[in-house]
Order: sequence, then C-alpha cells, then structure tokens
Amino acid sequence: MSVLIADDQELIRESLELIISSDSRFSVVGTAKDGREAVELAGRLKPDIILMDIRMPEINGLECVSIIKERNSAIRIIMLTTFDDDQYVYEAVKNGADGFLLKGISKSDLLTSIASVHAGGASVDPQTAQKIFSLFGRLANSSFLSLQTPDEQFKSLTIQEIKIMQLIGKGLSNKEIMQKVNFSEGTVRNYISNILKKLDLRDRTQIAIFAIQSGLMLKNLESLNG
Repeated sequence: MSVLIADDQELIRESLELIISSDSRFSVVGTAKDGREAVELAGRLKPDIILMDIRMPEINGLECVSIIKERNSAIRIIMLTTFDDDQYVYEAVKNGADGFLLKGISKSDLLTSIASVHAGGASVDPQTAQKIFSLFGRLANSSFLSLQTPDEQFKSLTIQEIKIMQLIGKGLSNKEIMQKVNFSEGTVRNYISNILKKLDLRDRTQIAIFAIQSGLMLKNLESLNG
C-alpha cells in the first residue's frame, strides 16, 4: 500500500520514511514539508494512507484533512499528534481523520496502525483515545454540539446496530467489533452498511461522530430498549 508522509520537521519525515519503507507491505510514495505540498501530492499521487502532522505551515493539518477528504474520501488519513494537541482533536475527527498516533509511537505499533487503518479500522493510541472520548463526552452534553436527532432515526436502529455504532465510536476496527459481538466480519460490514443507509451517513467516521454527538456513547442498551 502507498503512504504519503506530511510533517514540517525533516528529521521526523526521514525517520518515518525509513521505518515504513523497511516493511515490504508499504511503499512511501512522497513526503511533504507543509500543508500546501501535502494537498498537492495527495491529489497527484493518490496514496492509500497519509501520515499527517497536525501543526504545519502554509495549511495546517486540520484544513488539509478537510480538503483532501472532500476531493478523495478514499484516502485514509492518520494524524500525528503530541500530548498537547487536545484542542485540535475534535476538528480533526469532524474533518474526517481516520486515526491518531503520538509521535513517540514504537515502530511495531506504527506499522500495525497503518495496516489497521488501511483495512478500514480506526487506529487511536490509548492516551489519545481517552482524550477523544472524554472530550466528546463533554461536548455531547453541551448545547453547542447538541444534535437534533429525530426519534424515528433511533427507532429505525436495532439494538445490535446501536451496539456496533458505540463500538465504532470507541475506534474499534471491524475485526475487533466482530470479536465483541460474536459475528462474522461480513455480518459486521452488513450492519455498518445498514446504519449508513438508515442515518444517511457517508462513512464510519460520520457514524462515530453521530454516536458521540448524539449522546449514544453515554447510554446503555437497556435504556434504549425500554
């Protein structure tokens, strides 16, 4: 699979390229030193995966995600974060980011995460996952992000579909969801397809945002059933 690396620090670009190129599954097709170059290379090279720094000159990583996803939603984008990037997490998810990794991640975890995101999962390191869930949990209860979700939309969902939405909201891949609900991976994909159709959503990222913003992540299945 093809990978594009976008980071304004030369040392990080070169280190990531060296690590990723050492794995025969991946091919680094380009590196970008700023957001403008990242957008240009994404359009020209059409990589499978982009490793995108959040803070970059010219165009920041958040805007890059939005621009690239609008032009080619098939490209999977993993944001490279630091411990103090909390304020950017919501915007990155909203713009369509498929994963978050700390820059200090180990080589094996980095390669595993890239493969997972390419396979359709969402890869989030544990520290960032906790930040995301905590942040969205707070925002979901605020009037600022309150979604006007018609009752009929929830009524159209089955308990299993709601459970799968919750698991997607936690960043689990299809294989991880399969283990949680004891279904085949094909069945999980069918459930996700049904959810997208029922809620008129585009992809699993929108499912995650819907689940979190609507407060679905904070509810238990018993209350939904009753």
